[in-house]
Amino acid sequence: MVLIIGFGTPTAYWVATRSGRLRDLVVTLIELPLVLPPAVAGIGLLVAFGRLGLVGGTFEALGIEIAFTKAAVVLAVTFVASPFYVRTAVSAFETIDPALPAAARTLGAGPGRVFLRVALPLAASGLGAGAALAFARGIGEFGATIMFAGSLQGVTQTLSLAIYEQFDVNFHVALAISAVLVLVSALTLLSVKLVTRWRSASTSPIPFAASTPRSS
Repeated sequence: MVLIIGFGTPTAYWVATRSGRLRDLVVTLIELPLVLPPAVAGIGLLVAFGRLGLVGGTFEALGIEIAFTKAAVVLAVTFVASPFYVRTAVSAFETIDPALPAAARTLGAGPGRVFLRVALPLAASGLGAGAALAFARGIGEFGATIMFAGSLQGVTQTLSLAIYEQFDVNFHVALAISAVLVLVSALTLLSVKLVTRWRSASTSPIPFAASTPRSS
């Protein structure tokens, strides 16, 4: 989630404030994991970051192995879940009234300050919803992870992979892990709804308080 939010938020803001063919190309690349079969995503990551892969070969020369390690789990989940956050974040930034960032720039705020002090607070609810969707998708990730990271118990085995392994071995264990995932997913969605409602109740719909009329 740190990688998804850290890289996805500025990317979504850039996309939301651009237009043209370059934007369409970037959006297509962002949305590609949404339509790829998970197994294909796993194969693609293995080709890119495996020992003989396009990027993995460089890391291998440095003594760093990525495939079938914990880093592979992180990359697989990030690749599959990030579009859910980025696409929602783009929509959240696009709903911001363009007059507000423009007003901040006329008052001397630079692009970075406009992003941090204006865009982020106004899009916070949408960003939270996108983060919840990405987190829920990451918890349930299966195909890309098992292809790229394997299912090594205590190393790369996620809860979803553990359910698959225990299904034929001990159904009650698989059922217990499933119940934990259901509880975590429900609490995540409920937390987002409560935070969104709290922000809506505590934030004034009028950004600037009206001035008190002077007595004549």
